[in-house]
Amino acid sequence: MSQLIANKAILIIGEKWQAQALTEQLKRDQPNLRLDLSSRSTEGEDNNISNKNKLKYQLICWLLQEETTTETLSWELNQLKTREPEAALLLIMNNGGFFNRDFLLQLPLDGLLEQPSLTEINEAIELITNGGRVFRISEAMQSSSTQSSNLGLKQWFLLSGLDQINAEVNALNHRLSVFPKGGLKRFVIAGRLRELNMARKLLHAIWGSASPIHQFKPKPKQERLQIYLPKRGGNDILNQLQIELAKEFGSCSIFETGYLLALEALLPERRLNLFESLLHEFKQLLEKLSTENCLALTTIPSGDQPATDPWVQQQSLLRQRALMKLVGAYTQLPREGSLLPLAETLISSANLDGEEPELCSLYPILIALIEGKPLLIHGKLMAADQPFALLHVQTLVSNWLLRNGERIAKEVLEACSNWPELRRTMLPVELLPTRELDRLRNKINSLERWQNLFVRPVSIYESKRVFYSLRSGKFVSQVLIEPRDNELKTLLWWQQAITILLETRDALAPQLEILINRFGSLMVLLLTRVLGRAIGLIGRGIMQGLGRSMQNSNLSAEKP
Repeated sequence: MSQLIANKAILIIGEKWQAQALTEQLKRDQPNLRLDLSSRSTEGEDNNISNKNKLKYQLICWLLQEETTTETLSWELNQLKTREPEAALLLIMNNGGFFNRDFLLQLPLDGLLEQPSLTEINEAIELITNGGRVFRISEAMQSSSTQSSNLGLKQWFLLSGLDQINAEVNALNHRLSVFPKGGLKRFVIAGRLRELNMARKLLHAIWGSASPIHQFKPKPKQERLQIYLPKRGGNDILNQLQIELAKEFGSCSIFETGYLLALEALLPERRLNLFESLLHEFKQLLEKLSTENCLALTTIPSGDQPATDPWVQQQSLLRQRALMKLVGAYTQLPREGSLLPLAETLISSANLDGEEPELCSLYPILIALIEGKPLLIHGKLMAADQPFALLHVQTLVSNWLLRNGERIAKEVLEACSNWPELRRTMLPVELLPTRELDRLRNKINSLERWQNLFVRPVSIYESKRVFYSLRSGKFVSQVLIEPRDNELKTLLWWQQAITILLETRDALAPQLEILINRFGSLMVLLLTRVLGRAIGLIGRGIMQGLGRSMQNSNLSAEKP
């Protein structure tokens, strides 16, 4: 451990044997530390230690080993913060799977470790006491909601069947992620998943629907979360974010978005070079905006001239420079018998101007990182160094990188279609044939038309936005709710027609539901009151007729 944390006071809270064991280990590694012990078993003991020792602590380390409620955890952390307002808080947990990850990230903590080693604890203490933050949460299953013990036989049968189906579905999904694309095994597993889905619907049809908390939801494993922030300044956050994203991009090779087809088609080393170029250009542009102090400055519109945005103005130049770094500024390739400068030829033929329509505004990131202003996330103002805010910033930057990378990759594919020599340097062997490359380009164009025709208007009307990010070595997509009223006004007439159809359906659906319910009530009335009574009267008349005929036959038999 570094000598920077020497002569600093640290308070360790936990069970006696756990706190003493950690204290002995820390004293052995760093004898100059001032370590105090405290037990959370009784409140009086904490007060005695507080009254006895007036030393200001730089760090409070809480060893939480047993399960507790979220309310209790929040209350005790607030009490610790009130008791030592200037001390940093480090929470060490044995198992955080019974807590929601969003809840843990919003706690007033400077560090959070789950099942750490002694080396990780030493590194975290050194980092936090020097003004940094560290969060490490292990990969674990999502905690399942507790079920009520007062279940009837009907719901017990339903829930037990659903649990068995869900367990098998999770196992099959895990196997499906292991097998490569295509193949007989994936085909058989996909068929089995369809059978299980039908079995789930059949259970609901037989036993009725379960309560909302028991409805089936996949239980994916929580990805391992690691936030390492040595310093909390805006430039420090930007530098650390660039380092983390560079590591993530270097290890990502699986695409699960279904739309980043152009990026997926590039060679892995070319794709990594493209991401590194975009990250470098992103950092340089932010530094330029910071030094020129032009982030919050916009040109005052005069007459019909709209206000200009320096960030948006630099986007086309940024893509061109990233493309130049991707292929090399001085690289030349033969084409039709002559050597051509690759970067200049691609930039002249590529269409990299204009703003990406589905790319959200990056002004909150710029304000938070350059000017130190908070981020507005889900209606709450958060500092940029908060864990939840850091993850949100990372998602936005990842989305920006992936969407710009996809746009540049599309232009590269377009150039490869007319430049056979370029294919060998940019594309894998599977895409060297002209037929395969044209098939991929047609698929990309079809998806782009469908997105522009239907998906984008619907997403704007429903205030949804798709973000592409990196998780556990995979390129994934996630949908976040975000008001997009301004974009709704800029849609073309045929895109607005899609939204009008959706609005018409939403307006007519309640009336149609009422009409169907009234018609059903009328049919019930006709069947029970009218037709039922008529059938009853007919049966009654038949019975009376049979009775009279029997009486007449008896009278005729009695006569001589």
